[in-house]
Amino acid sequence: MKRFVAIMAVVLLAISTTGASAATKVTITPQNKVSKKNPVITVKLSGLPTTHGLYLSQCMAPKLKGEAPAACNPAKASKLWVSALAADQQMGATAPTGKVTMKLDKYFKNGDCVHTKCVIYVTNDHNASSDRSEDQLIPFKFGGLLPF
Repeated sequence: MKRFVAIMAVVLLAISTTGASAATKVTITPQNKVSKKNPVITVKLSGLPTTHGLYLSQCMAPKLKGEAPAACNPAKASKLWVSALAADQQMGATAPTGKVTMKLDKYFKNGDCVHTKCVIYVTNDHNASSDRSEDQLIPFKFGGLLPF
């Protein structure tokens, strides 16, 4: 029985490791001290999907783990469509190479990122909208304040 449990643990670990590595790696700079005067972040992406792109949005963090954000910034500058596909780029998607930047807002309709927790919400674009495998929440803070 112990041997069976050990084998199952190894199998489950291998499965979960494979699933976790499928997601695109997204990092933002700065993450802990976004300037209040010039709130622009640099986004670095690696391992982008080859069949579709990603949307990145500034949002209020969801209240419960595993949920999608309910309130996102409606400003166009606080949203980003990134895709490695030439057809998507011809329709306005940003190429994932070079310097990719995103402007954030301290406050937006239904959002306060100075006093509450906000995130960059990463999700698959319209070409794979029902696939939640790329969903990520990347927290950020303005001016090094710790609102959470």
